[in-house]
Amino acid sequence: MKVRNSITFFAIAALIFSGSVFFTSCSDPVKGCTDPNAENYNADADESDATLCIYSRDKFIGDYGGTLICPGPLNAQINNSVYDFKIQERAGGTVSEVTVGVSVFGAPVNLAATVSGSTITIDQTIPNVPFTAAPGLTITATIVAKGTANLAADNKTLSGVLNVTITAAAIGTIADACPITGVKK
Repeated sequence: MKVRNSITFFAIAALIFSGSVFFTSCSDPVKGCTDPNAENYNADADESDATLCIYSRDKFIGDYGGTLICPGPLNAQINNSVYDFKIQERAGGTVSEVTVGVSVFGAPVNLAATVSGSTITIDQTIPNVPFTAAPGLTITATIVAKGTANLAADNKTLSGVLNVTITAAAIGTIADACPITGVKK
């Protein structure tokens, strides 16, 4: 009798176990973004689909038309009421790194930037830039661009301040806080 009860117990336990394995193994996997750096990270997803991931940088990427006007000592050099720039993924960068393609004294330059939430931060030093300090006086300068801008809730309007410092032996250091605005085209 004792052996028969043990066999019955094990048979019932095996049936319950096999049923639970059968039911759990038949459920569909949860597809989603499994990258914790994405804005829509899904901790419950057990099947990764990178095409579903949305990163902060994605909403910044695009061509912008705006303004860059330095109100102080750099006003004669940086006074652009029409200023186009482009934000794109940084080649070989992380999901939070972008470049801001701008024109510096007529030459195209990519400024290194990072994105977090709705804020973009620029921090770039550009050495050996030809710079017209005065009519007929072209010098080589180091330009430092640092600042932040915020993307509005419409994900199209960008505004902030770019702190620009120009240093050259002939002129010393000139710095200005330059408001920058842009609207995604």
